[in-house]
Amino acid sequence: MMGFLRGLLWVVFAVTLVTVAMYMTGDFALADRLTSFFLTVQPWLPLTLDFDQFLVVLTVMSLIVVTLIVTGCTGLMVLLLGRLSLARQRELGQAAAAKREIGHVREERQRQHERLITLSQLLTKRLDKRVVVQAVVESASRMTSVTQANSVVSVWLLNLETDTMRFETGMYCDESMFTKGEFQPSEAPFSRVISTQKSWILPSWKDEIAFIKPDKLSRLDALSGAMVVPLMIENSVLSVLVVFCHSDIIKSYEEQKLFYEATWGELALGLAIAIQGEVAILDRLTGVHNREYFMKRLIQEIERANRYQLPISVLMVDIDNFKAVNDTLGHPQGDAVLKIIAKLLKKEIRAIDLAGRYGGEEFIIMLPDTGYGGEAAQTAGTSGALIVAERIRKAIDEEFQGMQKPLNLTVSVGVMVRRYPEEKDTDYRDLIRLADEQLYRAKTTGKNKVCVKLPDQPEEYKQDVP
Repeated sequence: MMGFLRGLLWVVFAVTLVTVAMYMTGDFALADRLTSFFLTVQPWLPLTLDFDQFLVVLTVMSLIVVTLIVTGCTGLMVLLLGRLSLARQRELGQAAAAKREIGHVREERQRQHERLITLSQLLTKRLDKRVVVQAVVESASRMTSVTQANSVVSVWLLNLETDTMRFETGMYCDESMFTKGEFQPSEAPFSRVISTQKSWILPSWKDEIAFIKPDKLSRLDALSGAMVVPLMIENSVLSVLVVFCHSDIIKSYEEQKLFYEATWGELALGLAIAIQGEVAILDRLTGVHNREYFMKRLIQEIERANRYQLPISVLMVDIDNFKAVNDTLGHPQGDAVLKIIAKLLKKEIRAIDLAGRYGGEEFIIMLPDTGYGGEAAQTAGTSGALIVAERIRKAIDEEFQGMQKPLNLTVSVGVMVRRYPEEKDTDYRDLIRLADEQLYRAKTTGKNKVCVKLPDQPEEYKQDVP
């Protein structure tokens, strides 16, 4: 294109020269004017020239002027064309950059979409609360970490019994990092997000959040930003995420706000489903499992005991003289006692054991893979049921010892062991009925004791009461 334009300019230049020459030589009036002009300026010329020489000089000068004009015009056109070309290249570059940016945005949106799908699948794959909470922590950490530093994430769950925010688990942190493991909703940093029900984004958190122990602050040196995020269901704050992250995450938060909010919603939904599933199988007052779930698990454990030829034991636990607490101090005090007893029961059994509320002030405990214990351990094959029962009785006796009536409480415990193959035909109803019979015997023979029917001979296992 540029070569064609240069060639065209040279053609125009040549035609112009020819035209000027023809005009100058063919126009006699012009010749007369030139002769008159020559005679006027001749005295002023520095050199002595005749008319023909003057014409030659004038023609050369005219050609030089025309050449300069044409060259200037050519340069100007070349400059304009160059600028147009640069502008065009800039537009093409901007268009290409915009196209790349659009492609990048589409790819990022696709990645975010895939992350949300993966997160949804992860949160709904298992409804076990511990698994879901761990998935929440890992997802929040992965989403807010950068190459420079991994974010530190903690999950605080609403404790329905105490109406407090309790530390549940964390990523790159544990409960020892914080000044307390349980906070009132009115305490910072939870009060703000609970009252506003909106995320609190902090470019610099050190002047705003003060619940980190001073000796742990150095672990967060590279994490100047923070996010305090309420996870909500039905306009209630179910949990709070506290994320300490790199400043780059905070800078990009507004640009990706919709993605973050969608993620928080997914986390809240998964957590709510898991907690609701847990609540559905728990007794709301005491926190142990409800009767329906306990029976379902007992049937499953009996089937497993038959398959692997293992013993299984059931304990029936009843609070002695509990009616006097309700009648004298009222039902709120009675509820408080039930919570204390339930907490002690859970403390004294293993993770694989199961405690449930059978009804009223009566609790039931399942001990998988557990036989009699004590002197009958050799005949039972597996020991432990009597040991656990006595440990529970003693723990509750010590807890309420020294209190005034009617709070000087004790418990009676009935124990039934289902051995294999001796009692392999005993189903869950018979197992509970036989344990309840031993409980009745303990209640009617003095209370504050453990009773069990040992193999081949009725006998009472009793710890002397001080």
